[in-house]
Amino acid sequence: MALPSSPTPSRISLSGLYLVNFFLGEIIGVGVPFLTDYLKYHHWSFQEIGIATAMIGVGTVIFQGFSGVIAEVIPRHRLLMGVVILLYGASFSLLPLDVDSHALTNSFLLISGMASSFFAPLSATLAFSLSGHQLFARTMGRTQMWNHAGFLVSAMGTIFLIHHVGLWSGFVPIGLGSILAGGSIFLISQKDLIYHKMADSPLTDPSSNSEMDTIEDNRTLWNVFTDFFRDPSIRILLISTTLFQIANAPVMPLLLLYLRFLDGGNGKLGWVVFIAQAVMIPTAWWAAKYSAKWGHKIIFSIAFFVMPIRALICSFSMNTDILLASQILDGVAAGIYGVSVALIVADLTRGKKGFNMLMGLSMIAMALGSVIGPILQGISVGRVGFRFSFLVFGVVSSIAAILFFHYMPHEIRNSFGQDKRTEEPDLSKEAQIKH
Repeated sequence: MALPSSPTPSRISLSGLYLVNFFLGEIIGVGVPFLTDYLKYHHWSFQEIGIATAMIGVGTVIFQGFSGVIAEVIPRHRLLMGVVILLYGASFSLLPLDVDSHALTNSFLLISGMASSFFAPLSATLAFSLSGHQLFARTMGRTQMWNHAGFLVSAMGTIFLIHHVGLWSGFVPIGLGSILAGGSIFLISQKDLIYHKMADSPLTDPSSNSEMDTIEDNRTLWNVFTDFFRDPSIRILLISTTLFQIANAPVMPLLLLYLRFLDGGNGKLGWVVFIAQAVMIPTAWWAAKYSAKWGHKIIFSIAFFVMPIRALICSFSMNTDILLASQILDGVAAGIYGVSVALIVADLTRGKKGFNMLMGLSMIAMALGSVIGPILQGISVGRVGFRFSFLVFGVVSSIAAILFFHYMPHEIRNSFGQDKRTEEPDLSKEAQIKH
């Protein structure tokens, strides 16, 4: 099957991709915070609420690795994305029918976690299929911008609805957003999804002349999976991102508690989320633009080193304005992370099978962080207080930064298919004569 020489996705298909990511941000952004208040209103105990919200994380952890494998096996990524989006929306929308049934509610939340585990891998796959390696950075940057914008709109809209209509109305943005996201899938034309074919064509980037990118990969998925862990670059990526998320996931909730402890006021608490998400939008654009110029490792390293700085500020300052300002660093780190992970995964799997599978594995780091991080938070805050807890997460994030920067090769291929390992050294005539 011949592939065109350069990616030419239509504007309608790209608009569909961006809208899907906007509505994904919209339905995910309000889920857990709203759910906690809703269950408390219906007389659930704090322990029961903790178990219920944990079911989302359990479903994500269980299915996160499988999501990449399923995406490798099933080439109809549009259909798969539409199904999991509607499944997520239905799981939340059906909750009010019998909220007093703990078993039913926990089952719905488990299903929602399973469905959400597909969002990031499939979003990156659709972006890659539309753009190819050459335009992947730009497309990923824009999808992340739309995703963070959806989160902001969702947060503001849900607060407005709950205040003026009632607590039950918080389910409306989730249900409506899932329907709109599922409908936006149809804007993506199948004929524009010309890259990353999985069944009947070589895994190749036709815009590249590199011989390495035109090799057909006939390995089984099991061999692909085991080969991942033989590659030192992939091992470092998975280990460092897991530590990154363990340090990152609990810091925002911990900061909310700390601000409340310092009597920061409810108005300032709302700014914690708003500042971070607002900063993520331009950061995602910047990360995508400069990754091609500076290299993916350099850009991603910025996210790693920003995290311990943020933790140190929270540990040593009791000024609520400074603590709020530290959320700018959270926005920088998270904005880069969403773009850079997908770009590095694309580089590490270039010309081979496994893009979806490795994306799924890399997302396990985020799921593990949402489980392990809060456990560390609870232990450290309960025993030694807020400021030492921030130090703990600062140490963890420092280890992640050092591991990634020291051990991840600088020769990660950039978005244009160049591989620095294969470049000939630029020797001057004098050097060549001496040689």
